[in-house]
Amino acid sequence: MATSTKDTRPLAVRVYEQISSDIISGTIQANTMLVQEQIAAQYGVSRTPVRDALTQLSLEGLATLVPGRGYIVNSLSAKDVEDVYEVRYTLEALAARQACGLHTPQQLIRLRAMVDEFETIDPNDAEELFRMGAAFHAALLEPCPNTYLRNTLAAMWEHPIQRRITMTYRQGAEHQAKIAQDHRKILEALKTNDPDTIAEVLRYCHNPKDDRQ
Repeated sequence: MATSTKDTRPLAVRVYEQISSDIISGTIQANTMLVQEQIAAQYGVSRTPVRDALTQLSLEGLATLVPGRGYIVNSLSAKDVEDVYEVRYTLEALAARQACGLHTPQQLIRLRAMVDEFETIDPNDAEELFRMGAAFHAALLEPCPNTYLRNTLAAMWEHPIQRRITMTYRQGAEHQAKIAQDHRKILEALKTNDPDTIAEVLRYCHNPKDDRQ
């Protein structure tokens, strides 16, 4: 397994990150059986860290243990995607309403700069688009006084399922332009302290099932 010689984390953690990354990127596809012996041989490790990694994948919702067969990579249904965005939107709308009107001039400048940078990213670089999009949302909600709410949303953005959805729905330049446009609408609404508009924009922002006409 390719890894930095300075990486002192437990081997099981590194194996988990590698398998998780391969699932999120699509290198390991849905419904693939994850056989301990094969994975151990592929990554050049023993079965013990692989077993621990597969257990973590199951806890994260990326794989399911099938009795008598082993672990199988979960598929993403339309309902799975809808459930993720329903929860995230509800919490983000709440946090945005609490943050509205509390941004400093410096925070607004940083948000605008993040949108400018987002538009310069290669539209085929789904991972970088995801990273910058998540960073914008974190900065948007930074003034929210509810720390638990902010931390919960940060954990949602970092969850492997959220990343996998983003990697699954690669929508290219058109989708990138829509997200940038949404972010600029949010910036305009922040100037006028308009939480209703921000909440409405968040309903669709980064949602692969954007049904706006």
